[in-house]
Amino acid sequence: MEKYVIENEEIFLKGELKGNPLKDAENKFDNSGKPLPFPGCTIICKIPIKSDLFYEIKLLQSKYRDFNPDNAYTYLPHTSFHMTLFDCCNVNTLNTQYWPKNIAKENNFKKISNVLSNRIKDLKFPEKFNLKLKKLFGGYSMILEGNTKKDEKIIRDYRNKLSTLLGIRFENHETYSFHITLAYILRKLKDDEIKKLIKVNCSLLEGFVKKFPIIQIQKPELCTFENMYEYKST
Repeated sequence: MEKYVIENEEIFLKGELKGNPLKDAENKFDNSGKPLPFPGCTIICKIPIKSDLFYEIKLLQSKYRDFNPDNAYTYLPHTSFHMTLFDCCNVNTLNTQYWPKNIAKENNFKKISNVLSNRIKDLKFPEKFNLKLKKLFGGYSMILEGNTKKDEKIIRDYRNKLSTLLGIRFENHETYSFHITLAYILRKLKDDEIKKLIKVNCSLLEGFVKKFPIIQIQKPELCTFENMYEYKST
């Protein structure tokens, strides 16, 4: 998620943020909230199912589901909860300058993930990253940052290493914000909906941080996906 969008939450939710239009579920879901084909591969840190953190995120999603306006969001299955460490490639980047260097442009992402996996086979990831919840955004996303400046540097350094090894560097490489997605937004919000949401965000943020002042995210994995519902480890 782009830092500029996060800093301009209200304008973005109105659909008025210049250069960052609020697209209907980022073309990953239809207007009714059903997942669309969106194949690709990515490096993510999965949230272990049945862990305390998993249940707390599940509870947070449930609170948003009860609070958020009708027909405005589509919610992700609990088993898909994760934090993206590094976006690799997907159907949207297939014919762009952001495609991995020295890899043929094709949509066989299982094959591509095998090549990418070989490129990073000697990179040793830490068993966990220490993060904290910085902000709740838009009724659908948990914005994270390193628990300390040292923790932030560690995770950013791994993104830099991955960028070099994989031959991928997106325009937002430096301004990317780590996050856990709970849902996708389907439409622009009205002014009164936004005001209520901003208020509840503060309350939910405070409650979550009291329970989890430090969020430990487990070791990342290279995964493939066909849509936003399931991520398969390679």
